[in-house]
Amino acid sequence: MSNTNPIRKTILTVIAVFLIVASFAGCETTKEINEDYLVVSSMAVIPNEEERGALTLKIEGDYAESAWGIRSIEQETTGNTIVLTGTLVSEGQGAFEYEVEIPPHVDVVKFNKRVLWTRKQ
Repeated sequence: MSNTNPIRKTILTVIAVFLIVASFAGCETTKEINEDYLVVSSMAVIPNEEERGALTLKIEGDYAESAWGIRSIEQETTGNTIVLTGTLVSEGQGAFEYEVEIPPHVDVVKFNKRVLWTRKQ
C-alpha cells in the first residue's frame, strides 16, 4: 500500500499540470457568425482592370454581439453567388475588413443569408 501512494501522487500531479497547461494553451470558445449582428459600415466596389466584368468588393464593419469578435471569414462560390461565412471567438476584436474578388459570372454576395451586394444595384 505504501508503494502505490507515491505513484498515485505522481499521476495526480501530472494530471493537474496537464489541466493547467491546457487552460492557458489556446482553449478558446468559438461559434459561427450570426449575420444579424454584422454591422457593415462601408463597402466599395472596385473594377478589376485586368479582367472585364471582374470586381473587388471591400467590406468594412463591426460585429455587434457583446464579447465576440471575428476570428475568420471564409467564402464559397455556388453558381452565381458568393456566400461568406465565418467563425467568432470570445473576447475577440469585432472590427473587420474583408475583400471579395468577384468574377464576371457572380451576381450576388451574401453573408450567410443576408445579401450584401448584387451586380444590379
